[in-house]
Amino acid sequence: MTANHDLTEEIRDYWSRRAQTFDLAFGHRIAPGPEADAWAQPMRDHLGPDPARVLELACGTGEVTRLVHNLGHEVTALDFSEDMLRVARDKHAGKPRLRFLLADAGRTMEHGESYDAILCRHLVWTLVEPEAAFADWFRILRPGGRLLIYDGDWTRPKPTGRWAALCDVSANGTA
Repeated sequence: MTANHDLTEEIRDYWSRRAQTFDLAFGHRIAPGPEADAWAQPMRDHLGPDPARVLELACGTGEVTRLVHNLGHEVTALDFSEDMLRVARDKHAGKPRLRFLLADAGRTMEHGESYDAILCRHLVWTLVEPEAAFADWFRILRPGGRLLIYDGDWTRPKPTGRWAALCDVSANGTA
């Protein structure tokens, strides 16, 4: 095994353990109303009103999936944790224009030029081979396609982020 494979497996195991309580942690669940509208606005701005074929990378429990799907797009929601996908599938059971795919966001194995847009939330900072992942994403985007990334520097949280996480732990008993 290579070192990257070991790290990837550690990352998958971590997120799999968090699947059942993920939405309870601060910043993970997207509340309906103003918060959901704020997350969806860049999708409206950059994907446009016409239905697009969208790949959501590292969909987790399907919070962003809900937003992009509600805008009328055909969504493939990809995650490499079966546990996360199980939660997302349960949330979205029976919805049309939505498929779930168990795969690695860094090596999607999808056909070239097959998506109008790719989006992800809180993924890029976890990539073990970011250059290879971005090359794969641009390979599967159609000409003129869009890449929307919602991310942050989660390795060095600001004091306000630490405070919010501590408040969340005391309120929910989890982090």
